[in-house]
Amino acid sequence: MEPKKTHTFAGQIAKFSGIVLLAAVSLYVVVQCFVIFHQSYKTETAIAYTMADSVTLDGVVSFATVPVEGSGNLGYLVQDGERVSNGTVLAECYTDDSQGLLRERLDRLERTIDLLSKSQNSTGTDLSVLTNQTRQALYNLLDKLDTAEYSGIADAEDDFLLAQNRLQINTGQTGDFSQTISTLQAEYDEINGQLSSLQTITASTNGYFSSTEAAPTITTDQTALDDATPAELQQMLADGFPAADTNRAGQIATGFSWRFYAVCDLDTAKRFDGVTSVKISVPGKQNTPLAATLVELTTSEEEGIAKLVFECQTINAEILSFGEETAQIDIKTYEGIRISKEALHIVDGARGVYVKYGNLQRFLKITTLYEDENYILIPDNGAIGTDNEVRLYDEIIVQGTNLQDGKLL
Repeated sequence: MEPKKTHTFAGQIAKFSGIVLLAAVSLYVVVQCFVIFHQSYKTETAIAYTMADSVTLDGVVSFATVPVEGSGNLGYLVQDGERVSNGTVLAECYTDDSQGLLRERLDRLERTIDLLSKSQNSTGTDLSVLTNQTRQALYNLLDKLDTAEYSGIADAEDDFLLAQNRLQINTGQTGDFSQTISTLQAEYDEINGQLSSLQTITASTNGYFSSTEAAPTITTDQTALDDATPAELQQMLADGFPAADTNRAGQIATGFSWRFYAVCDLDTAKRFDGVTSVKISVPGKQNTPLAATLVELTTSEEEGIAKLVFECQTINAEILSFGEETAQIDIKTYEGIRISKEALHIVDGARGVYVKYGNLQRFLKITTLYEDENYILIPDNGAIGTDNEVRLYDEIIVQGTNLQDGKLL
């Protein structure tokens, strides 16, 4: 019996050893597969981009304006930011709420009559052209809705309806809109007659109109701001500015430009040495940088501050509402190819990035135009053998392991 037990024990050892060996082989295979299949490489496409050397300044915007007198239940006939001339009817005074509803109806009737009239002026147009116009108008309308660009939805809707109407007339689905136009015109004339006797408010000068709600909430004296020393301007900004009169119909900016007044420290002021042309924006209100000129830089060594005055000649509804603002001033802008700083490597003393070419990785040198904490901007004229070898739309490796020039991914 004893020899049989010994044989059984030896068999168990051999079986256990086989299991251990199989487990070790399996583990090795799993580890190798993990290494092979989990060497992740994250890439980003090198794109054309504009970066700016910028500073953020707190200050105040001032315009040359005249008030528009008027109060009560007003219905505005011009848009905020619209260019008006002396004598333009800006608003009408309603004596009851129903008149405001009638004005809205009158505006809709005018748009509809104009739309239907235009729709009839396209007979003989090629159907392929009309079909393409309808499709493009629909895409534009859907794009406005998708991007929440509500200010342009009404015009986009009119463009689509116009294209649709023209297509219906040219395909015989509709004869014409003469009867409809006649009916709408009769209603228009009746409503217009009811509103024609209302008291109106007119512009007393040429310029850009803003209703009271869209105008700045403060009043400024541009002459006082221009004459102020750095210390005086700093005190004015600290004290704040008087509230604007709300018992009026609005205001008209009479000039073609506006100014932004700010105070900064001397180190910041030095960044503007030799600079005249800049770009200015107000994040959250006017996001697109606008061309501006630095018209004054006055330093006060005693207080350690400087006065900066920028002038811009672009006017729109958003700008006309500016008061005390935080503005971004782009001192200098750079255009080139943007790459992530995560992709930067230094090989043999050369700054560069690894680029994915098919299944191959290559190290390409770069020349820096400008950089911030996240990105590097390089020239867009990359060529192999130069100090800048990266080209537009190259696939830059921003994350990866064991990167090496000429190595397979």
